[in-house]
Amino acid sequence: MTALLSKAAAPFIIAGLLFAAGAGLAAFAASKVSGMIEEARTEASAERDSHWVAEIERANASANRKIADQAREALRVEAAANERIRAAEHELAEQEKKNAALPDGDRGGLDRDRVRLLAR
Repeated sequence: MTALLSKAAAPFIIAGLLFAAGAGLAAFAASKVSGMIEEARTEASAERDSHWVAEIERANASANRKIADQAREALRVEAAANERIRAAEHELAEQEKKNAALPDGDRGGLDRDRVRLLAR
């Protein structure tokens, strides 16, 4: 009787073993596919991050160039303004010297030479 039971159960045991082996292979394949997906996601994330880091660096470099250009322009304008101030101060000093060199005289008011100094 056990031999008959063993003969009848053998196909079920083999089918069960094949099913278990198939399930094991499916789980193994799923873990491998999952690992491949995770690796692809990590690579894509790293690539995206490096792209945006490069974009930010380019934007920062452009902004720094603009800041440097503005600083150079400000220095140029400041130098020009200082030159104009020095020229105006020099002209004022010259006019004061010319005014001091004119005779004061007994006359009240402005004489012709002093008026010419004012016209400048």
